Amino acid sequence: MVQKLKMSTGLELEFDEEAPKTLFEIIISDILIPKYKENADWNLSLNIIIQEMNRLIKEYKLAPELKLKLLNRVEEHLDKDIEELTGVAKIEILFLNMDDYVEDIKKLISAGLDKEEIRHQMALLIQPLTLFEIGELFIQLGKEAFLKCD
Repeated sequence: MVQKLKMSTGLELEFDEEAPKTLFEIIISDILIPKYKENADWNLSLNIIIQEMNRLIKEYKLAPELKLKLLNRVEEHLDKDIEELTGVAKIEILFLNMDDYVEDIKKLISAGLDKEEIRHQMALLIQPLTLFEIGELFIQLGKEAFLKCD
């Protein structure tokens, strides 16, 4: 289904649920990158595009999964145009090292701690991560669990 969307920037576009890539590219190029250039705060910039996506989902009754797909698209841009922005390379390195977080979680679970202590230690482990990074961690954990089931 194709429908007309109006971005918070005033831009109107035709959105095809079957091909959301255009919407994601516009959000990245017209909102994320300019906001990051303006404020040099990656977390704030990510939150701004998540809020934009939430607004579009609510206002136009779009599928909630689009938010995760947008974040995946942002990740694809990390090694392209976004890495050219100052400071973002550190974020890319964190995504590449998600295996370290998975290993730390495995160690916590296999350490013989009670559930409450595991929860506490895991909370301390992920506390410095952004929402986007936590999403990446869940994806990595899901891949680990899925691949073990095969």
